[in-house]
This record gives sequence, C-alpha cells and structure tokens, in this order.
Amino acid sequence: MFYVISGAAGSGKTTLLPFLRQARPEVAWQDFDERWTGGGRVERQELTQRWIETALEHGRAFGLLGQCPLGEVLAAPDAPRLEGIRHLLVDLSDVERIRRLMTRGDDQVTQETLNWAAWLRVHQVMPDWRPNVLMSGGWPAMRWERWHGREADYWPGLTLNVSGLTPAESAERVLAWLDDLAD
Repeated sequence: MFYVISGAAGSGKTTLLPFLRQARPEVAWQDFDERWTGGGRVERQELTQRWIETALEHGRAFGLLGQCPLGEVLAAPDAPRLEGIRHLLVDLSDVERIRRLMTRGDDQVTQETLNWAAWLRVHQVMPDWRPNVLMSGGWPAMRWERWHGREADYWPGLTLNVSGLTPAESAERVLAWLDDLAD
C-alpha cells in the first residue's frame, strides 16, 4: 500500500513524521522534501514518480508526506504498479496556517500558499476542479487520463482538518485513518 499524507505548507506534515514512524514502523515513512531541490510543477511531478519507484523497490507498505496532490499521484507513470493508493489531505484554517508559517519564519507566508491550500482542498473531493493547475505545463510523462474526465467515485482521498489540534492529537487522527483503512 502507498499512503500519501499531503497538504500545503504549514499543515503539519513534517511534525507528524516522527509520530508515524514510531507508531507504525512497519510502514517506510518518508518526507517528500528530503529529495526536493526546488523547482516547479514538472519537478514536483517527476519527484513524485521517483518516490513511487522507491516505494516499489521497498516492496512493503510505504508512506510519503509532502505536497503531493492526489491527481499527480494517480497520474504518475508507475502509479498502476502500486498495490493500492490511499491519500489523506491534512488541512487547517487559513489563519492558523499563516500563524504557523510566521512562526517558522520562512518564505511560505504568501497569498499563493493560501490559494494552493484552497485548491488542494477542492481537488481532494472534486477531481475536475481546475485540472489545469496540475496539467498545464506539466511533465509530459504524466497519464492524466487515469482520472481526468472520469467520475469521482473511485477517488481514494480524504481530508482531515487539524485546526486547533496539537501535533499528538493530529497524529492520533492520522493513525485512526490508517486503522480504518486496515479494517
């Protein structure tokens, strides 16, 4: 199984990683940004493919935390080779996101970050909402037809709002999501 925990900057993905590694050591948990060297849409899509290749090499449950939209994961060239894909969008209120990002002191405190978070939120439940955000100028190897223009009944994504939760509480909710998938 390939678990993706996604979200815009400030949603708590990196903070969740140690909790997940401790609670579910049978899953090979990785941070997308471990390999991120910067760039744009094409670079993110190519790196998503490389992470899928790594997951296939592992041959066991694999978890990836990063800014990985579900449409890009499904369209990656080797996605059909995975035993399964489950996608969780970790989200929070815009005000809380801005506060977190201001505390970090990085360059992510922008309107563009809020726009990206809003787009991810809609994309998680409506695959065909503004697909050009992923597709226009994207990596040519992507197979958008796997989801673009199809009914959303197969869309394997869920959103978890972590607004007001501590990192431990957020981790508990993510672990509950993993447990629900196992049932």
